[in-house]
Parts: sequence; structure tokens; C-alpha cells
Amino acid sequence: MTEPSIWHEVQTKLVKLSAKPNFLAIKAKGPDYAKNMKVISAKLNSLTVDEIKALQAGETIKFDFGEVGADCLMLNRIVADGMAVEANQHFTVALDLKITDELRRACVARELVNRIQNRRKDQNYAITDKIEVTLFSASDVFKQAVAENEAYIAGETQAVKIAWAAAADGLEANDADGEAFSFTTVKA
Repeated sequence: MTEPSIWHEVQTKLVKLSAKPNFLAIKAKGPDYAKNMKVISAKLNSLTVDEIKALQAGETIKFDFGEVGADCLMLNRIVADGMAVEANQHFTVALDLKITDELRRACVARELVNRIQNRRKDQNYAITDKIEVTLFSASDVFKQAVAENEAYIAGETQAVKIAWAAAADGLEANDADGEAFSFTTVKA
């Protein structure tokens, strides 16, 4: 079966897994365990990822005085920078938290849609009313965001026309994800 090896490969690339002894849990097992804390700690501190996974799956480590399992571990996951990772013995889910330029422009477009929708609401437009949108911005990021997402913006806002003004005169000032712009809407 290849699933465990794939899990291990993904897990080790995204997360460094280590374990430390849970001293309270070990002491709670009895005086023999407390007397042998150094031996137990040495073994638990030297576990490999595969050994940690085996303990999580229910296996135990045997000593002359008894055995310890996952309950005697405190797991530590160190996640790669810019990632959010959650895992169990069956699945690992990783999210790349880096905001790319493309993603940021899509964010700007979504915020522009929100501003236009709020304006439609303020002007009591019906959901089916078609509109014309006029924009102005000195921001190249904003202009590129609109150019890349014009069909999305028009579709979400019922805009039949999106035009650019030469100046912000007579337009409402606003911003989308920190990018300043001005706009107005009229029924088409």
C-alpha cells in the first residue's frame, strides 16, 4: 500500500514532526516509571517520525518495567514558513498562505464588486436592473485588477458597461484592498 509512504513524504516536506516526553503522564503510570524517567525520556526524545506514527496508531514502547504509548508524548509540529498545515494519520491538508500578485488583484476585484453592490442597494436598484459603471483610479494595480476581472465584475453587478473616467470629478471616492479608486453607477 502506498498511502502511508505518501503521507510520510507529504508530512516530512510540510511539517517537521517531533515528540517530547509528557512527564505528568509518565509519572501518573506509577513509581517504576518515575524512577526510570531518564531512560524513558532518552527513548522518547530520539523517536523517528515513523516511530511516532506507530505510537499514534496504538503501538507501545516496551521497557523492563512496563510500556509507554502515545499518551506519554507531547507532539510538536513545526510547519514550513508561509504554510498552514493540519494532519492526522489519514490526511494532511496544507494551505499556502502567500498572497500572490494575481490573488491580490482578484481580491481587489471582489472588493470592487462589493462596493458596486452596496451602491446598487443604496440607490434602490432592483436585482435585475442593468447598470453602467464609471471608474477612475491612479493605481496600476486597480486598473490591472479590473482589466483581468472585467467579465466577473460585470456579471456580478449586472453592469452592461464599465468605463474609465479621465478624472475623479463627480465620482464617489473609495478603496478596494487598499487601492484608491472613485466610481459611480447609473441605470443603463
